[in-house]
Parts: sequence; structure tokens; C-alpha cells
Amino acid sequence: MGKTIKILHFLLILLLFFGCDKEEKIIKLPLTQKEIEEAIEYGKKNASLTFTEFTENWTVGYEYEYGKGKAVLITPFLRVALLSKNAVEKRQKLNMKIVNYALKEVADKIFFKVSLYGNYATFGRTAKFYLEYNGKKIQPISFYMSPYSQFTRDYYHISEGEVKFLNKDIPPNAKIKLVAIFKPYEDEEEKCCSFEFDLSKFK
Repeated sequence: MGKTIKILHFLLILLLFFGCDKEEKIIKLPLTQKEIEEAIEYGKKNASLTFTEFTENWTVGYEYEYGKGKAVLITPFLRVALLSKNAVEKRQKLNMKIVNYALKEVADKIFFKVSLYGNYATFGRTAKFYLEYNGKKIQPISFYMSPYSQFTRDYYHISEGEVKFLNKDIPPNAKIKLVAIFKPYEDEEEKCCSFEFDLSKFK
């Protein structure tokens, strides 16, 4: 009997120990409830706009030429607004669980949508990125560029993708620079293209 009690006691300790490890980490949302509601309303009011028009106030870089591009800073506010716009387009009710999940996903990240211009179909595969802040180069935690570009009527190739960085030690009012290095011409050297953002000026 005593041996059985000791075994049960041991199992209880194990359960408590491993149970604590499995507790979900509490992540503070980067927007208040009021800001979330404002973003949802922004998405509804501007749902008829194209992605380019909708994200204009979060976009840097408009030089339409080889070796150039543009970058959209996907802030938590814009992320929610885009979800709201998408729900309106599909005539669906916005799922707040998806909104909360999306906000938790970007809470500790700086997230960009990027478009680069080159003159051959696979130039996007040559792209590399880093973030410059306070004299330091920060490498991305992930990035993706389309392996094959889109061909425009102006004979440009456009490669699109996204880049993510951890925002550790980067304050919300920081001035940062996203740098893209790629080969817009297949038979020439790499070129450097940069996009400067003052985070204090973006919702």
C-alpha cells in the first residue's frame, strides 16, 4: 500500500512539472481593442481599393526601373485592416480568432512585403536582405521571393515576396532601413536597393 502511494505521489509530481512546461506563453497584443476596431473599420471603408492603393501610406520606394523596387511595412494595424478588407471582398464575417492569431504572429516581428524589378525571369532567386538599425545589420528570420517573376507590359520582370525580422531592441519610433541586394541583370554584378522607414510615422 505504501509503495503504491509513493508511486502515485511521484506521478503527481511529474504531472505538475510537465504540465507547467506546457502552459501557453502569454503574448501581449500589439494593438488595443480600440485600435483593432479602427483597423477593421479602415479595411471596410477602403475594401474597393487595390492592394497597391490600400497600402500606399505604408509603402516606400516608387522608382520603377531595373535594380529598384518598393517595400510595404505590414504593421499590426495594416495586418488587421487587410484581413477586414479580405472579409468584405469575400462577403464573410471577420473571424476575431484569426485577427488575434495574426496579431500574435507579428507582435515580435517587423514584416515587409517587397517588390523588386529586374530583366530576367529568375532574378528574384538572387535576392538577399538585411535590416539596418543604429549602425547594425540585422539578418532576417525568414524571407521568400517568387522563384519566377511576373512579366509586365513595360518589359519589366517583377519578383514579389516577404521578409521578416525580429523587432527585439528596436523601439516603435526607430528609423530603420531595409536593404535588398540582388542581380537585376543576369550578366552583371549585384545591385543594392534600400528602403528607409521612420516607424513613428506608420499606424
